[in-house]
Amino acid sequence: MGTTLLDLVLLPKCLRCGVIVDSPDTLCLSCWREFNFTTPPWCNACGLVLEFDPGADGLCASCARQQPVFERARSVFAYDKHSRALVLSFKNRDRTDNVPTFAGWMMRAGADLLPDADLMARVPLHWSRLYWRRYNQLALLALAVARGQVLVSFLICWHAAGAHCHWDI
Repeated sequence: MGTTLLDLVLLPKCLRCGVIVDSPDTLCLSCWREFNFTTPPWCNACGLVLEFDPGADGLCASCARQQPVFERARSVFAYDKHSRALVLSFKNRDRTDNVPTFAGWMMRAGADLLPDADLMARVPLHWSRLYWRRYNQLALLALAVARGQVLVSFLICWHAAGAHCHWDI
């Protein structure tokens, strides 16, 4: 059973719409159906969901035309009218309680990428945004996803005569 008194008083609610749900940190059935979670087949470089399976090294037309500067990327879901409220509540409304759920979704979406990653780097937040938000949402996600991997807290890359990077761990 594992429910505590607090669970009985504060019933779990859908992360997006607030309707009471069976378990915490989840979406209700209506919201779940509206989300466009990314699933294979997808472009091996950018992670764009494709209508057909292009094979292990297959690329979408855009990546085949011009290879991205990154090697591979994945997304949890499409950023659209359904996911926007959930993302913005985390970004601008202090919904840091969503971090474990988002991290779990990110680890599933990137399951084929994470084992090959040498390190993870969080995206820095400008000091003025950090002041107004009071936290760096990407740093929280990076900490949750980077379990067992090297997390770089400060990464600077530039192009001169090739790519050069400096990092502080």
